[in-house]
Amino acid sequence: MGNFTISTSLAADGSAVLHVRGEIDMATSAELLAAVVSEVTRRRPPKLVVDMLRVTFIDSNGLATLLAARRAAQNFGTSFVVRELSDFLQRQLRIAGVYDTLTRGY
Repeated sequence: MGNFTISTSLAADGSAVLHVRGEIDMATSAELLAAVVSEVTRRRPPKLVVDMLRVTFIDSNGLATLLAARRAAQNFGTSFVVRELSDFLQRQLRIAGVYDTLTRGY
């Protein structure tokens, strides 16, 4: 958990971007979900992007958290999408059957 970080930026279109680094697993999932909920309740962006360029691992807890984060964002009327997935992350999302759901927004 020591190398897990989340930073936030705003895109020109008003979207909030969460830049995630490290492993998304049982030890870090709650922090990711809390960051999503905080961002959508505080800023109410039209879209929330989770940039996973620097994510090195994700387990089933992490996948479930991404789905929960998507639901939380949608509850506030915010579109949710993940981007910058490594081959490993793409494979994990495809195996779990959630690739399209998480990469296309709503």
